[in-house]
Amino acid sequence: MKETRLIKIIRTFNKEEWKSFEKFLQSPFLKPAMNTIPLFDYLLKFQNDFDSPKLSKEIVFKKLFPGESYNEKKIQNLIFYLTKAAEDFMVQNIFVNDELEYLLILSKALLNKKLPEESNRINKAIEKKIKPSFSPDKDYFSKFRRLSYLKSSYFIETNDFRNIVENQKTFFRESATHFIINFADFVRSIKIAEDSYGIKTDDNFTDTIIKSFDIENILKNLEKTDFKNKTIILIHFYLLKMNYEPEEPDYYYCMRDLFYKNIKEFERDEKYIILNHLVSYCIDTWENGNIKFRNESLDVYKKMLETDAYSSSENESMHVMTYRNIIQNALVLKEFKWAEYFIENYTGCLESELCDNMRNLSYGNLYFKINNFEKSLEHYSKIKNEFFIFKTDVKNSLLRVYYELKYFESAFALVDSYKHYLANSTEISKQLKVGLRNFLNYYFEILKITTKTSKENPEFIRKKIEKESKLTSREWLLQKSDELIK
Repeated sequence: MKETRLIKIIRTFNKEEWKSFEKFLQSPFLKPAMNTIPLFDYLLKFQNDFDSPKLSKEIVFKKLFPGESYNEKKIQNLIFYLTKAAEDFMVQNIFVNDELEYLLILSKALLNKKLPEESNRINKAIEKKIKPSFSPDKDYFSKFRRLSYLKSSYFIETNDFRNIVENQKTFFRESATHFIINFADFVRSIKIAEDSYGIKTDDNFTDTIIKSFDIENILKNLEKTDFKNKTIILIHFYLLKMNYEPEEPDYYYCMRDLFYKNIKEFERDEKYIILNHLVSYCIDTWENGNIKFRNESLDVYKKMLETDAYSSSENESMHVMTYRNIIQNALVLKEFKWAEYFIENYTGCLESELCDNMRNLSYGNLYFKINNFEKSLEHYSKIKNEFFIFKTDVKNSLLRVYYELKYFESAFALVDSYKHYLANSTEISKQLKVGLRNFLNYYFEILKITTKTSKENPEFIRKKIEKESKLTSREWLLQKSDELIK
């Protein structure tokens, strides 16, 4: 049963949702062809163990229908009806948690019942609550379109021709804004797809629209207007240009300055989206040689923290990669006091099961950077590595600290186990494995020279490290090579 849609759905329910789902099933408005409560009660016992062998269809049937011969169709039908109930429950939750969605449906229902005045009363309530947003989660443009339809229906019913025209004009303005944002996002995405993966649109209609639509001319004509959506359109335009002309940083600075100037106008999820675009540009730019953008990226991360936009909502945790990138940048830029402040104040923003490991990894890296290798090893040793997402980070860190502390036997043993891990691991991409294997090979060469088990020339090793295109911990390897040369 564990591969059924039912299990896939209900295993995502939290404790409160289990309680609510039970009440939902008992509702007199829900009348499935079969009584699903007994199956629900049985599954409730396994809400923390949906992989249990006791959840086979045969065992479940025997528990629910003692004394009966197994009937595949009967158990399948029961599963089907409970699955349908679970899907209805999730839809119901959307209405409970999304007030605008509820009001839009209510206004339409009133309109269908020939109650236009009541429908319009709800429309006015929607207008007060709906806020412009380009965030996909808010679904603003779709909801605005539905609201416009409901208002038009009311104005037509009451022969209010002036407001019919005004409503159409407003709807066109928002629709045009939506198109321009979608246009910029789509053109940017196909540029990324072509550059990164060699994927082309091969669509005459799409190519014709892209070539015909002059977004720069539109923005030029909007320059002196007070069009309320101008800021968000400009931001998406700059984002488009940042991808098409990444070597021209002026577009980045224009987007950043415009966004920072108007940052209070944006919701948290919008800030999160835009700041992540800024960070991505910074990372790509410094990786292509413009080192000053490493400092810039840390400044953007600090803006994320300052505006509480390190996640898309206050109910969401900080993404572990965001946390990792922030601490790595701070340490590379030698902002050690700030790094300690960040660890102390923001580790708790991660998912709870990651906090201890990330705190120890971050403190281990911090102490390593300030040459307190014993303290660094103390923190690395506290990491529960078996289920840790950054296993390779931990292994790389341990190899470096073993070398600095001259724990050469431990270093040789870890090199051997690390090689086997990389050879057998399926959770690491091929591209990342190349950089890790190269690090491991050069580390092994340096370790052998240091322990006098190799007579290889360190200058030769250094030249190879410099030329290597994909390599983890390049700077540290170069530093150790230089020490051997001296």
